[in-house]
Amino acid sequence: MRVIETEEIAPGVGLEDFKRSVHMAAEDIDNDAALTLALESAESAICTATGYPLTIREVEFVVTRGSWSRWWFPVLPVQELTGLALDDGVGGWADTPLAGAWVQQGHDEPQLVLGESWAGHAATGDVLRVQARVGGPDKPTFNRLRQAIFLQAKEWFEAGIAIEAEDTPRMSFGVHRLIKQARYRRPCEVI
Repeated sequence: MRVIETEEIAPGVGLEDFKRSVHMAAEDIDNDAALTLALESAESAICTATGYPLTIREVEFVVTRGSWSRWWFPVLPVQELTGLALDDGVGGWADTPLAGAWVQQGHDEPQLVLGESWAGHAATGDVLRVQARVGGPDKPTFNRLRQAIFLQAKEWFEAGIAIEAEDTPRMSFGVHRLIKQARYRRPCEVI
């Protein structure tokens, strides 16, 4: 998956919410630059690990074309299908109409369905480029991800300011448990 969003992607969790939700030393609470960096890094890591982008963004997937008619997206949710293109055999892409293709179960197990009437069936090309708007999970998932992000950001921030030498910071048991509860795994890739 490659993010192709042209606008700035808003963070899914805010710095002020983070500060209110975790206990920190008084001298650290005003270090907005370091806290923001830890928070953004934690959000990226947690959202990648779970397959749930917190905020909506335009992304692109490159899929090997075959005889399948249904492909499961590796992230959840999928808000909208925005583009399809086939490789032209010389390093470029040939756009194909979206008519006859759609997203099914976008908020549960999102699938790209290529119906019988999709114009791309008649075209050549071994690789399909899929562009879609994804992100924005439901409230229960958001709450678990938010907690995991805050825990991870706090751990990474504290590890970054430690004076003594330590091992590379890892995700704690609590963060792993929250990720495991929220992780999306597609049931299969294609049929």
